[in-house]
Amino acid sequence: MADRLKLEEILCGLPELSGKKVWIWGAGNTAKLYYEGFHRLEKEGFSFEGYIDSAVSKKNKIFNGKPVKGPEVLQEQNDICVLICTIQPDVVKEIREQCSLLGAECRLVDEVILKSHRKEVLECYDMLYDERSREVYAELVKWRITGNKPEADLEEGNAYFCLDSFQRKNPDEVFVDCGAYTGDTIEEYLKQKDGEFGKIIAFEPDKDNFSCLKKTVEKECSRQNIQESRFELYPYGIGEHSGAAKFEHYGENDGLGSKIVGLSSEEEGDLRIVALDEFLTEPYSFLKADIESYEYQMLLGAENGIRKYRPLLAVCIYHNAVDFYSIPLLIKRILPEYKLAVRHHLDDLSETVVYAWIQKS
Repeated sequence: MADRLKLEEILCGLPELSGKKVWIWGAGNTAKLYYEGFHRLEKEGFSFEGYIDSAVSKKNKIFNGKPVKGPEVLQEQNDICVLICTIQPDVVKEIREQCSLLGAECRLVDEVILKSHRKEVLECYDMLYDERSREVYAELVKWRITGNKPEADLEEGNAYFCLDSFQRKNPDEVFVDCGAYTGDTIEEYLKQKDGEFGKIIAFEPDKDNFSCLKKTVEKECSRQNIQESRFELYPYGIGEHSGAAKFEHYGENDGLGSKIVGLSSEEEGDLRIVALDEFLTEPYSFLKADIESYEYQMLLGAENGIRKYRPLLAVCIYHNAVDFYSIPLLIKRILPEYKLAVRHHLDDLSETVVYAWIQKS
């Protein structure tokens, strides 16, 4: 009860934005991860003028369908509120100093999003299965709102396999890996299961990562004497509907963070997108997703299969603050019988995962 009261207190004091010109400061990778979240917020009535960025190469360009301006826009307009879209403390400090010098109000974008969805955040907290989940969730919400790292140790190892239900061996298990990267999760899966499984179906849209993924599978099959026919690998993205999309390779971090940057027509897109309900024709029992802020769309495109097969779910919710409450709520809407837990697996604000499973009687 004490943790919930603290969470309620943290979520109070919603900034007043009505009548103000809202600008997002930051037109980089973090803002790209927020693109889908902003799109969902706009359906609720949230709107903003565009993006602010100090980089000369970005000024006067169009980013995520909005104009990019330099900090000088703060001097050209009145009644501006800047929403800082970065998780780097040193960058946040620098932006706050610039806003102060220019006389502009500024807030962390996560503060505005989470406080304006106080009801949904508290609903997520209340539906979590265990005390550890509620502790972790509350501390992460506080971290996102204030920008201050908590003293509590939130990090736990074994992302996707840290709970008992996700460690159990099942010779018939069909594991679906959305965002397989270079095969690191598959390696850990095989280790956890001692090679005991039915099939692995993996999706990785980045071409370089996909090439490494194939090599990882070949290596593991040779090392553990596993038939390659038990693996299905696809160079596709996952979404709500099948179609095409624009894709961006993020080469600065060995392809980690490569992402869909915009849905398009089949003629314009360079990446094939599939909806799991339309693409998968067999039951699956374990679904993992780390797909750079498209997890919500993946779940929408897998609703029928989730209801029918009731798989274990391990879904990342850290890419933007909108996912932090909307993904757990969506999972419970799709299948109310699910138990939910939240665990955090790194020392920064990345690698937060919501776990869902059906409690055995």
